[in-house]
Amino acid sequence: MNYYLKRGLQALFTLWAVLTITFVLTRWMPGGPVDFLRAQMIAGNVGPASGEVTVQDPAGSEQFDDLARRYVNVVPSAPIHEQYFTWMKATLTGDLGRSISFSKPVEAVVVPAIPWTLFLGTVGIITSFVVRVVIGAVLAYREGSWLDFGGSTALLWIQSVPFFLIGLGLLYVTAYQWGWFPLGGRVNPDATPGINWPYVAGVLNHAALPVFSLAMASFGSGAIAMRANSIQELGKDYLRVAQLRGINLRRVTTLYVARNAILPMYTGMLIQLGYIFSGAILIETIFNYKGLGFYLFRGIQARDYPLMMAVFILITVSIVIAMFVADVTYGWVDPRVKRDSESY
Repeated sequence: MNYYLKRGLQALFTLWAVLTITFVLTRWMPGGPVDFLRAQMIAGNVGPASGEVTVQDPAGSEQFDDLARRYVNVVPSAPIHEQYFTWMKATLTGDLGRSISFSKPVEAVVVPAIPWTLFLGTVGIITSFVVRVVIGAVLAYREGSWLDFGGSTALLWIQSVPFFLIGLGLLYVTAYQWGWFPLGGRVNPDATPGINWPYVAGVLNHAALPVFSLAMASFGSGAIAMRANSIQELGKDYLRVAQLRGINLRRVTTLYVARNAILPMYTGMLIQLGYIFSGAILIETIFNYKGLGFYLFRGIQARDYPLMMAVFILITVSIVIAMFVADVTYGWVDPRVKRDSESY
């Protein structure tokens, strides 16, 4: 219990530290959100027209205070501690400000995009994990054979190619040249949203290439790591003892060797799940797939600081949660860690 409490407090402290650093950057970073918003207000791009703004002192005007409160949840003329608590309260209650480029609340932009990115990343990472575990184990059992040599060479080649280049190649060949898949988007525009086959088929068809591209991001290194872990386990004494006792080799390799070889990769998979939101930026942009990564890229292009900060906060939260889940559940899949944690 002390171990879990400690990990939980560490996760909460990490979230608080990241939010605090985000606030500091919001207020004091040169050319940051407040300065950029001031420039946009003077130019008449947001808020009142430029002729209505006191250009000599826009930061102290009530108009600018109201604009900054709506867009970035701070009042520049207020004491810094009041700004901090106002911003923190708004963020923790789900008020992430107002998007400059989309002219609507940030949560109205990012919340509908979250399920699409989760679907894309989760399916891609889990599919990649299962396939690379199987391939790595097969290569380990055939160590030294032509299958092992050829497979390992192919995996190294796959790992050396950036996954976004694989995505671009697939998009050009299978979508543009052959027409097997759509060139972009999330769904068929003429399909009725809901649990019906045309809509579901359209979702799967649009997600096929992005999912495959994301799965290739760490496929080669993961399969090679599984191969190395399996070879190490196959050389341990407990396997020889099990064979001498007459235990079926397939049972030993399935229940013990495979499980022990997968353990080091378990935490890596959870961390990858935590990086779903950040890892999908390039893929969602390439395939015009409107998830969080797509909107983050749009925000960067438009210098939409409220939108960028909201996505960065969501990325941080997902990583911290993934790390916490990895810490808590690793003791369940590996009893040795659980016994060690009881000493905390």
